[in-house]
Amino acid sequence: MADNWIFGFHAVTQVVKRGDPGTLYLRLGLVSPRSANLIELAEAANCPVVRWSEASFGRVLGDAAPHQGVAFLSQANTPVPRQSLSSVLSSVAESRTLLVLDGVTDPGNLGACLRSAATFGVDAVIVPKHGTAAFNATVLKRSAGAAAKVPVVEVVNLARALKQMKEAGFWVIGTALGADQALQDISLTGNLALVMGSEGDGLRFNTRKHCDLLAEIPMALPDFNLNVSVATGICLYEVLRQKHQAK
Repeated sequence: MADNWIFGFHAVTQVVKRGDPGTLYLRLGLVSPRSANLIELAEAANCPVVRWSEASFGRVLGDAAPHQGVAFLSQANTPVPRQSLSSVLSSVAESRTLLVLDGVTDPGNLGACLRSAATFGVDAVIVPKHGTAAFNATVLKRSAGAAAKVPVVEVVNLARALKQMKEAGFWVIGTALGADQALQDISLTGNLALVMGSEGDGLRFNTRKHCDLLAEIPMALPDFNLNVSVATGICLYEVLRQKHQAK
């Protein structure tokens, strides 16, 4: 399956609303209110609508794909908005938040992190070009359409990118088990880059070296490590909470 397929109601609705060029595919049968609303959105965006059998969905997307009877074939190279690091750092907006994912390789986790990024107002997500899950249909589905809302920056060298962020005035906070300070005890206002590690190994050594500070999420049972997407949601909530209080 090509990476420009998107499936699931939330993910497809977001790209159709955005007006991305492509074709909407809906399962044959009775049209539910949700499907009818999606058809209206597609017609308003001059997006072609094709009715497909269940067998066609299975043949193209795979029998295990949780497509919910709706899919979108994007004509764009990628349905995920991309941006360069220089353009992100050149913005003059105040109190920006960047989410840096250091090697998240599971598509479900990546999608969930993008969903949290959109929910908590992250300005851009930065990922290493190599060692990150591909931005495919599974990522888009798990993000519930949020992947269409948050710009993604792919960088070749993450350590160099972190250095550029610091030079641009960003405070770089890495998250790590056993860090000396708890996240809520650190000021997270102003321009901030929050760095989350991979599912199994956490932050790489070279990434840690380029963080201004390391912090951890306090837990009642520290023996049970948090999933990276869950940890990302908790950290981004704390960032947003502090920024709202600072206004």
